[in-house]
Formats: sequence, C-alpha cells, structure tokens
Amino acid sequence: MQLTTANLRFLALMGSLVLIVFIGYFVRQRVSDETVDSFRWLEHSQQVRSTLYDLNAALAELQAAAYATRVAPGDDVVRARYTDANARFEPLLGTLRELTRDNSGQQERIGFLRARLDGTIAQLDRLVAGQESPAPLARSAISDITNDLLAEENRLAFERGRQTDQRVSFARWVTIATAVAQLLLLGIVLWFAERQTLRRIDAEAGTRSAVGRARLIVESVREPIAVVDHELALLQTNQAFGAFYGIDRTDGTALPSVPGWRDAALLQRLRDVIGQRRELWDFETEQEDAGGSRRRVIVNARAIDLPDNPRPAALVTVSDITARKRSEEQVLELNRQLSGKIEQVTEVNRELEAFSYSVSHDLRAPLRHIAGFAEKLRGQLGDERDEKLAHYCSVIADSARRMSALIEDLLAYSRLGRHALRMQPVDLQSLVEEVRSTLMSAAENRRVQWRIAPLPVVVADATMLRLVWQNLLENALKYTAGRDPAHIEIGFRDDGEAREFWVRDDGVGFDMKYVDKLFGVFQRLHKASEFEGTGIGLASVRRIVARHEGRAWAEGESGKGATIHFTLPRHETIREERT
Repeated sequence: MQLTTANLRFLALMGSLVLIVFIGYFVRQRVSDETVDSFRWLEHSQQVRSTLYDLNAALAELQAAAYATRVAPGDDVVRARYTDANARFEPLLGTLRELTRDNSGQQERIGFLRARLDGTIAQLDRLVAGQESPAPLARSAISDITNDLLAEENRLAFERGRQTDQRVSFARWVTIATAVAQLLLLGIVLWFAERQTLRRIDAEAGTRSAVGRARLIVESVREPIAVVDHELALLQTNQAFGAFYGIDRTDGTALPSVPGWRDAALLQRLRDVIGQRRELWDFETEQEDAGGSRRRVIVNARAIDLPDNPRPAALVTVSDITARKRSEEQVLELNRQLSGKIEQVTEVNRELEAFSYSVSHDLRAPLRHIAGFAEKLRGQLGDERDEKLAHYCSVIADSARRMSALIEDLLAYSRLGRHALRMQPVDLQSLVEEVRSTLMSAAENRRVQWRIAPLPVVVADATMLRLVWQNLLENALKYTAGRDPAHIEIGFRDDGEAREFWVRDDGVGFDMKYVDKLFGVFQRLHKASEFEGTGIGLASVRRIVARHEGRAWAEGESGKGATIHFTLPRHETIREERT
C-alpha cells in the first residue's frame, strides 16, 4: 500500500504520542526509584541516629549500674544490671559500624568512639571490682564523638531529605508535563482525525457530486452509451440508448437480444475488448433503430474497471452517421457534377482563346491591306486631293492602325491565360528601376520627380511582373503629362500576410464611381483623343496579379491623381497554373 502524506503525518503523530507516553513512564519510574532510594537513605540515617541514642543510653545505664554496685556491693541484681548494660555495647557498635561502612569519616569517628568506650568500660570494671574509688567519669570526649556522629548523620539526613523533596517535586512536574503533552497530542490526534473525517466526508461528497455530474452528462449525451459485462449483459445505459433501440433501461438485459445487436462479428469484437483488454475504434456497421429503419453507425468500445463491480466490463458508444453518409454521397455527386462543369468551362475557355487568337490573327491581314491602300490612295491623289478627302484617308489609316493595336493587345491578353508561370526569385528594386529607365528614355523632355521605396525580392514570374510594372508606370507617365514637374511614388508595405505595392501619381485621376470599369478589357475613362491607349493595360495587371494569388484595386480623385494597389503573397510557394 502506498503511503500518502496524510498517512505519514498520522503515523508521526501516533509515534510522538507513544514516545511521550514511554518517556513519561520512564521518567516517572526513574524518579520513583530515586525517591524510594532517598527514603531508604533517610531511613538509614534514622537507624544510625537511633543506634547512637541507644549507645548513649547504654553508656548511661552502665555508669548508673557501676555506681549502684558501690552502694550495694553484694547485690546480684545490680551486678546483673551492669553485666547486661556492658553486653549491649558490642552489638550496638557492630550495628553502627555496619550502617556507616560506606562513610569513611563516620568509620573513623566510630573507631575513636570504640577506643574511648573501651577506656571508660575498663575504668567502670575496676570501679565495680572495688579496685578504684568512685570518681566522676569524663563523658565529654565520648559525647563529642557521638555528637559529631549525630551531626554528620543529621547533615546527611537533611541533604537526603532535600534531594528527596527535589525528586518528588521533579516527579510531580514531569508527571504534569507528561500529562499536558499527552493531552496536547491527544487533542492534535483528535483534531487530525476530525479533519481527516471531514476531508473524507468532503471527498465522498465531491465523489458523489462528480458521479452525479457524470451521470447527468452521460444522460444528456445524444449518442447511445452502454456499459456491458463479460457476458455482454447491460449494466447501465443512458436515455439515448433506450430511445435509439426502443428498449427499457433494465439492468441485466442481454445485449444480443437488443434489436440491431445481432451482428456476430461485432459481438465477438466486444468480447475480445472485455476478455483481452483491447479497444474497438470506429467499427462501422448497419443497425436497426426503434422505428425499424436501417441506420449507419460507428461503434467504439474500451475495457473499464467498475469500482462497485469486480467483473470486467466495457464502455460502448454508438454514433449515428447516417446523415453524414448521405451528405458525403451528395458532396461526391456534386463534386462529380462540378468536375464535369469545370471541364466544360475549361473547354469553352480554350475554344474562346483559340477563337480570339484566330480572329485576331485573321483580322491583322485585312487591316494591313486597309492601311496600305489608304496610304496608296493618298499618294495617288497627290496634290489634286482636297482637304476633306485627305482627312478621310487619314481617318482610315489611323483607324486601321488603332484596330491593329487593339488586336495586338488582345492577343497579348489572351496569351496571359495560356502562359505557364515560371516561379523564381525576382528583385523588384532592380526590375522597377530598369522599367523606369526605359520609359524615361522615351520621355527625355519630361520632368518627373520619382519617389521609390525599398522593394523586396519576391518569388514570381519575372516576365509577367515586368509587364505589370511597365503598364502601371506607363499609365502614371501618361496621365501626368500635364504636370510639370510630375510626381510619381512607388510604395511598399508588408502586413505579415501579404506584400502590398502601389503606384501613386498626381495626374488627372478619375471619378471613384467608375472604379469598377477601370480594370475591364477595352474600358477607358478618358477619350482616346486625350490619352492614347487601348484599355488593356490595367486588365492585364489584374489578371497577372490574380494568377499570382494576389488582388488589385484603385483609388483616385478627378484632377488630383490616382493610386493603383496590388498585392503578392508573402509566402514563397505559389501554386503554378497550367493551361
């Protein structure tokens, strides 16, 4: 079993409680033993003092009996009294010596006492025998020794009594401290147990709440969900399962008895999921729903362990993909139809391009004839022609040349759609400078102030980009012919997703309500007599930019100039179109 932090903390508290109890018991036992020892020493001191008192009493009795024998020399009772008193000295001295054998000072005093007693007893024996006349005995020396013995024993008794009192007091405080520590630890243990109980209650409440939420979520899921055991008996289902298959949600129902679950392969897969702890992913099959309709479904299953059931089980989910399958079939059919339409449109565009090329090519020869014969007619008439006839010849020749230019531009425009993109790095700074120099060499008498921003290197078709810049700069020079000096700006901005370029001039500009016509084929906002051109330039710009996956637009104001914008993708991989 893995120990958690809470379990370790509880074990530490219990260990501390046991340690406190053991230490308290050990200290109390130790103090108790020392107290008993102190009382024993007190009793020992009392025995020494009692023996000394008995010794003094025996000495007084011996002296009294000795003097009594002088008064009544022949009295046997008095002599017997003297003999008994004399016999008491030896046992008392032996007892006293035994009691003080651990005290060298007392032993020395007892030795002195024995010598003095021996002298006194010898004197008394001579008195009793009549060999010496009665005289007062010098008891002061013996009393001094016994008093020293008593004083030492009293000192020892006092010291031992004081130690005994200290030990008793220490034992009392140790007992109180141990009791307080035990009560404190017991309170901590009770508090910890209460907190653990509250946590367990909160955890159980949280678990019940989570289970309730999980059940609510499972019930609210629109997909059928079921839990089956190793015998494929239903342990639990949600409302969607019962509604989809038209059964009551009764635990213990065999899954093979449910309509739509009679596929032997699917049932075997479910048994393998439970028995071999496998998973079943996206098993597609057809099942019959509660209304008897055939539905296309995907079945998923995985083995699970239930907390309240030791038997192995599996969680089974069913997803109805009938509508999705129908949508996929419709999309496939629409894609097929769209592919056919695309092929038709591609074929029409190819035919239109071939037709425009053929018509343009076939029209150039007649136009050359018209222009040539107009010139011959004017030469034949010579000086005889009048002004009206000369004007007619000029109009015929100019119209033929203009028609030829329109056809050339139309051919170039049609080739833009057939030309395959050849993507390569293009240095726009060098390209723009080259185009500007070429155009300015043909307009040496013009004063133009150019402002060109630093331009990046892009991945594009160099030939087509050259045509874009040539058309834009040529238009800027053309429509600023009335300005001296003219101002033309070439700008660049990178917004992170695309690179934006623009050409701004201060020429005649245009009215923004006609901006939609600006990029149309052969669409012009100014008269041909004012500004020459065919109306193909900006249409070609938009088509080239569109093939590079960019866009083009214009801004302008009459009399104040125009700005033509276009963008190129910032990434370096552009889809190459092929015709």
